[in-house]
Amino acid sequence: MAVIEAIATTYLEADAASVTFSSIPATYEHLQLRINARSVDVTQTTGAFIYLRFNGVSSAVYSRHFMTGYGTTEEGGGTAADSYIKPGVVNTALDDAAAYSGLVVDILDYAEDGNKNTTVMSHFGSGLGYNIVGLFSSMWDSTDDVTQIALTTYDDFARGSEFTLYGLKSS
Repeated sequence: MAVIEAIATTYLEADAASVTFSSIPATYEHLQLRINARSVDVTQTTGAFIYLRFNGVSSAVYSRHFMTGYGTTEEGGGTAADSYIKPGVVNTALDDAAAYSGLVVDILDYAEDGNKNTTVMSHFGSGLGYNIVGLFSSMWDSTDDVTQIALTTYDDFARGSEFTLYGLKSS
């Protein structure tokens, strides 16, 4: 049976440019982020991407593949070298002020003692005008342990957004 423990939660009392989890212990097998957020952006008409980086690394060492469904349109694709991971899309200030988007981001084998790259799987849904759902998979081309996770979006995250980091391990 798996054990899931909350490591840290950030609830935004005011708009914020970023959310960072640091000093992440290497005592779990995997990490999971559960996000309920929105952006204050007023220019993105199909939602605002979240950007994720590990350990402050901003060079082109992240790759990703995605599948999304947007209304009646489906899309897929990927990149081989990006400076961030895009785990999903959140609602923006163009939506109802009470509408936040949910994301679940699994960070696998984040502390494998230099034996393998960290992989990420995420799924999300954003209702209202977007009606978008997506599945993303990504990789950080590094065997370093993940000790910090930084999240940003277009403009800022809106007040009321919530981010919880969990650790997962076998019992």
